[in-house]
Order: sequence, then C-alpha cells, then structure tokens
Amino acid sequence: MSEAPAFSRLVTDAMARRGLGLRELCRQAKLDPSFLSKVLAGKRNPPAEEDVLRRMAAALETDAVELFVAAGRIPSEWKSLTSNPELFRRVDAMMHSGLSRKPNPLPSKSVPSPRSSTSSPFYTSKPLDEELL
Repeated sequence: MSEAPAFSRLVTDAMARRGLGLRELCRQAKLDPSFLSKVLAGKRNPPAEEDVLRRMAAALETDAVELFVAAGRIPSEWKSLTSNPELFRRVDAMMHSGLSRKPNPLPSKSVPSPRSSTSSPFYTSKPLDEELL
C-alpha cells in the first residue's frame, strides 16, 4: 500500500480546494464512502479501476493523469507501451534524456477543456503509440 499516502494527499488536497466532504465526493463520483475512507486512511489500496479514477478526477476537478500516477495505475490508452517494444524504447529514451519533464504542448484542438478529467499536456485523442511513433 505504498501508493496510498501520495494518493490520499492528492485527493484530500483536491477535496479541500473544492470544499468537498467525503460523502459529497463519493456521491458525485458514485463511490462507497466506507471504501474511500479506508483508502484515504491508508488501510486500503487506491482504486484500480480506470472508470473510478476518472470519476474521482472529474468530481475533484483535478488532472486524471495525476490521480492515475498517485494510484500507481496506467491509463488504458497507454497500455500499448507493454506490447510495442519500439514505443517503449522511445519513451524510455525520453525519460533518460529529461524530455519527459518538458512536455511539448499539443494543439488546442486535441486537448480537452481544462475542467475535463482527461486534461493533461500528455493527453490526446490519438493512441499513445501513434503520438510517439
């Protein structure tokens, strides 16, 4: 459960920013308050389901990618990394060259609105392997 503290901190900070209590967040994200309470206390692992994380990000008005990372998960659109060696090599090269810390902004037409749960400088409507290859 090593991911829980970062996840808990991210969620509780976002709840405070939005002025949301646990029950209201759970109502908006369609979650069981008992489960989320245990997650935030570090007694349970963060949710593994992508749709749950996206609903939480939307309710918290926070970046879904940050929530995925804090939960130790990979969004489904990034799963091609595990089956495409060339794509993995390119991402690995970016990580080692420091380019991953300096994202190249995407054209505005491919970036969802700032309030979207998928808003991120790394998110586009194209699959990851098409973007990087």
